[in-house]
Amino acid sequence: MKILIVEDDHISRSLLIKLLEKNGYQVVSAQNGVEAWKLFQNNDFEMVITDWMMPGMDGLSLCDKIRKYQNDRYTYVVILTARDRKNDLLQVFNSGADDYISKPFDPDELKARVQTGRRIVELEKDHRRLQEVLLESRNKLRIVFDSLQEEIISLDRDKKVVSANRTFLVVNGLSYDQIIGLDWLSQADQNQARFEISKVRQLVDSVLRDGNPQQYLDHWIDNHGSVHYKLVSCLPILDERESVFQAVLVFKDITEERRKSEEIKALNRKIIESASQIEAKNKKLEATLKRLEETQTQMLQSEKMASIGQLASGVAHEINNPTGFVSSNLKTLEDYQQDIDGLIQRYREIKKLVVDSGMSEKKSDQLSELIDEIEIYEEEKEIDYIREDIRELIKDCREGTERIKKIVMDLKDFAHPGEGVLQATDINKGLESTLNVVYNELKYKANIVKKYENLPLIQAYPQQLNQVFMNILVNAAQAIEKKGEIRIATKLINGYVQIKISDTGCGIPKDNLNKIFDPFFTTKEVGKGTGLGMNIAYGIIKKHKGSIEVESTIGKGTTFIIKLPVDEDFTQEDG
Repeated sequence: MKILIVEDDHISRSLLIKLLEKNGYQVVSAQNGVEAWKLFQNNDFEMVITDWMMPGMDGLSLCDKIRKYQNDRYTYVVILTARDRKNDLLQVFNSGADDYISKPFDPDELKARVQTGRRIVELEKDHRRLQEVLLESRNKLRIVFDSLQEEIISLDRDKKVVSANRTFLVVNGLSYDQIIGLDWLSQADQNQARFEISKVRQLVDSVLRDGNPQQYLDHWIDNHGSVHYKLVSCLPILDERESVFQAVLVFKDITEERRKSEEIKALNRKIIESASQIEAKNKKLEATLKRLEETQTQMLQSEKMASIGQLASGVAHEINNPTGFVSSNLKTLEDYQQDIDGLIQRYREIKKLVVDSGMSEKKSDQLSELIDEIEIYEEEKEIDYIREDIRELIKDCREGTERIKKIVMDLKDFAHPGEGVLQATDINKGLESTLNVVYNELKYKANIVKKYENLPLIQAYPQQLNQVFMNILVNAAQAIEKKGEIRIATKLINGYVQIKISDTGCGIPKDNLNKIFDPFFTTKEVGKGTGLGMNIAYGIIKKHKGSIEVESTIGKGTTFIIKLPVDEDFTQEDG
């Protein structure tokens, strides 16, 4: 496979070339988008790997040109970028790119993504070849269809014409545009037709109803008194469910049966080939549906990644605050220490003066002056205050580090790698952990009011439940325009743990209440939500054999009510 590398950084470009050539690819490189575009127009590249940010022409502009370029081949485009925000990635795919690789890139990831692109390029080639074969077969079938001397017409279940061959059109004095979509059996002139229309209509009705081929022998006399015998056959065309969706009428002059027999056989073979082509199309449709399911899974993963990014931002903010005042306090302690060192230095000078020679009158005066100087220094620097403040600063530092430790521990609890393990779960603890993780989202929008009752442990997937709590809490904060209140209450009711999360936000319109758990339903602006968050929450609660309901009043707020069953055997064993 021939690959074009576009990278303005020499080191990155050299590394890409080395890695790809090592894996057996033919590589051509360019230092910028303008140079790459010239190379692309004069070469058959099957893949382009380009940096986003480049002088002259960036990677997205290059990708856009490639997509608009008229050629008969498909080029797989991969964007190299250090940007990883959702909006940035949307720009990448909106430009027509097929994939992206984050910088700095991992060699194994690069190799895997290039292999994926290579498979897609090969599939595209196969698809193009199949299209060419299908088109050629269709054209050949049309040629054969029109070359037959029998009059052939295809009817749908409403008995309207969907196809007719040239012989039929010539014999009946019609054009193709006149006959398509026409209920021909109802409008045909009995006097001009060279067969009995009522019998043909019965033939078609029988085939459409039962799916069995039918035929009868008809005859007519021409203006010269000659008798012509015509075999009228009606054949069913079946879909993939073996249901009749079309009927084909064949009017055959059997006086030339021997000459026509081989052509009829050829037609039957073509009909079988057409059925095979229909089956192939159905298989292609199944493959397309499978890709759609895979796309939905990717969108679910995108929703999860968006949540993780939101958490990371909040946690970083919460960690920066205590870290900031710890750093500031330590700087103040350093300044204090310098002041104390200055005082100690003066004390040492006194000691040296006393220890040195005897106490002459002159030195006694010097000592007195130095002592006075020290006293003034202590007053100016407020040594007693400094000593007391040092203790307070150290206390603040300890509290800050403890807060950092708690935030980190809550994050670990929230996103523990063992989320697929069914385990004993404390709902109240999970709510607290989630609140601490999303605190940055809530603190500017709402006061949190908590009312927890003592609850038994339940068997659950705690990290999945935490994701449900997070989705509801973040949505609650986003529903509050300025400042409001979020209330969280838990209690045990009839063998179920109930969690109620209420907000004083804008509320949900009544028409939307029965849609909020539907996949892809969202009232947020484009780019700010996929409409999968509450659908995921609904699936998680159902997985736990629980229920989730919503109550809302416009202008007053919304309440989510979650009920999770308590495992009686489990609670008795641990109680």
